[in-house]
Order: sequence, then structure tokens, then C-alpha cells
Amino acid sequence: MLDYSPELSGLAGNPGLPQQLLDHFTAVADEDLCEDLAQRDGLTLQQVRNLAVRCSPWTLRGLIADGVVPLQDIPQDDPWLVVAATGRTDVPASWIRDLARGTDVSLRIELVEFGGHSEELLYLLSGDSHTGVVCAVAEHAGLPADLARRLAAHPDLRIRDALARNAATPPDVLAVLLADGGSPPVERCNRCEDLAEGCGDHEAGVQRLRMAALQNPSTPAAGLDRFPGSPDIWVRATLAGRPELSDDAYRRLAADRDSRVRREAAANPAVGEALIRALAADPDRSVRNAVAANPALPMSLLKQLAPAVRMGTELWPRIAAASPEELHDLAHSTTAQLRALVATHPDLPIDLVTTLAGDPDPSVAKRLARHPALTPHRLHALAERHGPTLYPALARNPNCPPDLLHAMAVTTATTHDTLVEMAKHRSVTPETLQLCLDHPYERVRAAAAGNPSLPVPAMARLLGVAMVP
Repeated sequence: MLDYSPELSGLAGNPGLPQQLLDHFTAVADEDLCEDLAQRDGLTLQQVRNLAVRCSPWTLRGLIADGVVPLQDIPQDDPWLVVAATGRTDVPASWIRDLARGTDVSLRIELVEFGGHSEELLYLLSGDSHTGVVCAVAEHAGLPADLARRLAAHPDLRIRDALARNAATPPDVLAVLLADGGSPPVERCNRCEDLAEGCGDHEAGVQRLRMAALQNPSTPAAGLDRFPGSPDIWVRATLAGRPELSDDAYRRLAADRDSRVRREAAANPAVGEALIRALAADPDRSVRNAVAANPALPMSLLKQLAPAVRMGTELWPRIAAASPEELHDLAHSTTAQLRALVATHPDLPIDLVTTLAGDPDPSVAKRLARHPALTPHRLHALAERHGPTLYPALARNPNCPPDLLHAMAVTTATTHDTLVEMAKHRSVTPETLQLCLDHPYERVRAAAAGNPSLPVPAMARLLGVAMVP
């Protein structure tokens, strides 16, 4: 049996592994490696049966749910394996009915998860005697609208709370739950079970239910404007990120005493330009940073904010939406931070790529180095000009040439994380891959073993196979 190692784990996911070696691998892998192998697409029936012999029950359940284990191979005496098959189109209806009538509550909850594509099953289990099963129905993504309306009148608060969290719940139902928790009034909640006469006061639970409805993106705008003055910080912060409030509500939230609320408003394009500009001058840095991430950020304000805001390496939404004229203007700016922002744009015109490739500022080079329009010659030039600080970005560029990858790999200044990227690169040579396979850092070895460019003899050696026919 092959025991787990980082290299073998990487090899288990290697799409270039030949079928002969995969046959051998599935026949000798230990339980942990079986879990990795089970994630592969295109396993043959024999390979699946090889894995099923030694994999964990959880891994086997995944294989069953994916439909790669034939029905006749599923042990009928193990209901936990049977329930995993109930989401498949080939499963007999009798299997689902037997599980629905079973005494194990956990199995019935699992049945909702796996077999909930069947509306008949959801209706059946909506009348279950156990609250946990009905909650699972109420929060199912395929919940029918008329069933949701029926459950909205359920006497148990937990059922209504599950509905309030479900994006599939109809907007009209969410509006009722948001308003007052629904009607008729709830009769029991989770605390009731601990008290002989019930808790008698469900107000705290109803407020949590309303908060869940407030956070639900399917909840309609009507009724939301009553909450900006809520004493609950999380209610106000949730509101500040929603796209459909009134101007007055946004003004109140943008002036909130808590920076967490103002931060949510600052990133929300629906608040309008006037509030975006006001929040850009907020005394809290996190609020100002949130303004920079707002897709509706005016270009004039972007130019003002860029030098003072931590940029990171991600593409700002406003840069992503910039016109060609705006990109050209920013790329020729005298402010390095603005040129760096433009360098992150994935669809830069080729003339701007050429312009920015010659930029002397390291922050510009670091953001441009991943750009797929850069030629191998320009990547070499960037590496020579900026050195090891640019290696992580260069290693992520799909056009990085093999000789540059190897040169960076043998440099002691190269970090482990950069070596992982090199080991995964599609252009890496067998020589560089072998260097990575011999590296003491586990993630580097695993990445190299998972590269489809790894020579077959090297794969065979990892598996302990003397010769590949």
C-alpha cells in the first residue's frame, strides 16, 4: 500500500497521469490518497471499485453522490451510503420513501440535502415530526413558493427563521417576516424545549428572524427604510450595503457614528456621488479604503485617493470599468500609484502594455508582470531591472519562458510560495520540475508532482513502479 506523502497527493490530481499508472495508483493508495484520487474526473469503473475498497465512508459517499458508483455496488444495509445516492436520477423511488419513513432524524435531514430536488419529498418532509427536518426543508434552495408560504405560518420560530435566511423564499413572504415575524404569532422556539411551560417570550428570537430577513438579498425594498435608526450595529451595517434604499436612508447611514456602517455605505455604488465624495474624506482609514473599492467612484476622486490609499494588487472596480481614454490618461500620469492601478487591468491596449513595461517604478512593474500580453523578451527585461521582488508576479504570468523560470528557481532569493507557482507553470521544464521535486518544502514538491508536464518516468518513480510499458 502507498502511504500518503505531499508528492503522491499532488500526483493524485495530475491530469497527465497515464491510465496504466492510474490503475496501479488506485489499487495501492491508502485512505488519504484515495480521497485525493476520488476528486479526479473520468475514473473508470474498475478504478472506482479499487478506491471503494479502501477509501473512507465519506469519500465513498461522494463517489456515490457523483454517480460513478453503480447502484448494484451500493451496500443496501448502509443507509448513510444509500442516502448519498438519492440525488441521482437512477435511484429507485422506493429508496427515498424508505429513508423518509425511517426513525433516524439525521438521515432524514441528509435526505433533504441529497434528495431535495424532488418537490414531492420536500412536501412530505415538511410535515415531519422533528423540527430539524422541517428546518432543512425550509432552507432548501429548491423550496417551492407555495410550500414556503405554508411554512411561514408554522408555529415554531426556528422554521420561520430558516425561511428568512433562504434566498428562494418568495419576496412577499420575506416582507411579512421582516415586518413582524409573521402571523399568527409564534408559539415556540428553541428555548421552549428547556422549560416545562415554554419560555413565554419569543421577542428576542423574532428580532433575530427579522435580522435574517433583512440580510436576505431577496427581501424587497418596501419596509427597509424603517431600520436605519436601529440600535443594532449589524442591522445598520447590513442596510448600508443594500442597493435599494431611499436617499434619506443612505444619508443617515453615511453619517452613522460607527465606522463599520460607514464602511459598508462607502463601498455601495447606490449611495450616489455626493455621499461617495463625503465618505472619501472620512476620518477613518478603513472607510476611505472602502470608497476606493466603490465601482461608482468618480475618476477625479480616484486620482485624489490613489496616492493615499493602500492599493493592494487587485483590480479596482472603477479601473475595470474605465474607458480607453481614461486608461490612456492614467497610464501617462506623473503619479506612480495611478500608473500602477492601470497596470492591473487585464485588457490593456497593447500600446499601454508597452508603455508601462518600461516604467521604472517597482510598484508598476509588480502589477504589470502578470499581464498575459507581455512577451518573453519583456518578462526577461522586467526580471533584470527589478530582480527577485518581481519573481512572484513573473511566475504567475502564463507567458513566462522556461529559461526564466529555471533561472528564478535556482536563485536563493526565490521564496517557497514563488517556487510553488513555478512548479505549477505550464512552461516549466523537466529539469526545473525535478529541482522542485527535490525541494525540502512540501508544497513545492506537491505542486511539481501535480504538473501535467512531469515526465512519465518521474511519475512512475513516485509510485514505485520500476518500468512503464
